[in-house]
Amino acid sequence: MLKDDCVFCKIIKGDIPSKKYYEDDNFLAIYDINPISEGHLVLFSKNHTTNVSEMPEEEWQKMMSLARRLAEQEMKELQADGYHLLINQGEAAQSLVAHRPHLHIIPRRFGDSFKIDPR
Repeated sequence: MLKDDCVFCKIIKGDIPSKKYYEDDNFLAIYDINPISEGHLVLFSKNHTTNVSEMPEEEWQKMMSLARRLAEQEMKELQADGYHLLINQGEAAQSLVAHRPHLHIIPRRFGDSFKIDPR
């Protein structure tokens, strides 16, 4: 079910333009508008839920499997050295979108400037 106030629902409906990388009946992967690296994707389910814990287990498993497949595909296409799969769940984890769980696929290259603090 789509929600009128959800950014990702608006993207699915075509109300907000996006550059699509992958789409099927259940999921959409688009290029991030503020990419951390070349090829940074955002993957989300077309089924609107508020957070990860609300996603049906089967849907969660399909999303994770698809994320891995897309990340590996992008590594080959972009000749990346690795990738991050990142989910920000909740405001404390710096989630900027209040609705719909989404997963970032971030290609990485040796020597790029993006750093994660390992503390």
